[in-house]
Amino acid sequence: MKKFYVPFMVFTVLATLAIPLTASADNDREQSNRLVLNLVGEAPMYERMVPDIDGDGNEDPAICFDATLINGKNRQRIGTATDCLSNITPVGTGLGITATTFFHLPQGNLIVRGGTSVQPVVLPTVTPGGHLITHITGAASTGNPIIEGTKRFQRTTGNVRLSGMVDMTHFAGKVGDPIFFDCLFIVDLD
Repeated sequence: MKKFYVPFMVFTVLATLAIPLTASADNDREQSNRLVLNLVGEAPMYERMVPDIDGDGNEDPAICFDATLINGKNRQRIGTATDCLSNITPVGTGLGITATTFFHLPQGNLIVRGGTSVQPVVLPTVTPGGHLITHITGAASTGNPIIEGTKRFQRTTGNVRLSGMVDMTHFAGKVGDPIFFDCLFIVDLD
């Protein structure tokens, strides 16, 4: 009986210890596939072409803004982002837009696209840094919104959610007009 009991006890202890380690490894893998990206800063508008939107095989025009990219997990600067807006359509008091966002990260570039809603704030809204906000933005992907990637992001799929705040006080739609951005992107890679 002793011969069976000791190995069984050792096995039971090791198996019990392995369960949290396996769960932790799965959680670490999930966390490494989740990017929390904060596009932040004031940026002047410029015009450029973006990858095909309308399906004709040709690039399409957009108005774009370059901003700093912050890691939402540790608040460290990790790169830059370019937010490009196309198909801007008034809807009620807000706007519907097609947003193509380029994330320039040390691990590679990632380009995502989605339909975004932009609405005026209904209550006074100020960022933690004290910047007045005029509009709230939001988007959630249906299907794979990743249209291109390099290095780590090459041939990847996933989904993206955007919760953002912008200040359009000084934006009249002309080249050089600024918009202040504080937009949080959650990117879950498959």
